[in-house]
Amino acid sequence: MDMPEGTLWKTDTLGPDWRRWAKWLIAVTAIGAAGLLVIRLEERVLGYTLTGLAVLLLVIAVPLWVYDLTSAVEVRVVEESEPVIWIRTVGGRQDRFTPDAIATVTLVCTPFDLGSDSDEMERAIFSRKYRKAVLRLRTRSGRRVHGRAAPFVSKDEMDHLMAEWRRVCPGARQNLEYRFVASGTGD
Repeated sequence: MDMPEGTLWKTDTLGPDWRRWAKWLIAVTAIGAAGLLVIRLEERVLGYTLTGLAVLLLVIAVPLWVYDLTSAVEVRVVEESEPVIWIRTVGGRQDRFTPDAIATVTLVCTPFDLGSDSDEMERAIFSRKYRKAVLRLRTRSGRRVHGRAAPFVSKDEMDHLMAEWRRVCPGARQNLEYRFVASGTGD
């Protein structure tokens, strides 16, 4: 994550993830078409099951798509007569907030899970990076802004981001959360 001066958040991909949504569309279309074909072949129970599964996947995909389009991909400080926090979403929407309008800044970091079979060199490399980081903002009016996940972020970059947020929004509550994800079956 390359952070130019005045940038408070930036992800690698600034636009929609078309490959991911194309996979969803192909899966829903294939399952729905298979369900309709099976219904025509007189296997109604299996056909209605497949068609229902396609509809269920579509019902799940639409809110995920809307959530993705409203994710913040770039947050910058714009120096005008007063500093303004400028937020751009995946869908192209641009919002502006004063630093006083931000109530909570949370950076959620997910560290790499290194198993017992990792060697010392792997541990040294991955101890300086997070698998992903996510920005979450809450304004004083109650509006919530979520950032798109940024993969492979270093700890130095996260420390720099938190220091920049503290400088820009001194009145906001600053949180740095860690969410550990364990591998394995949990036996």
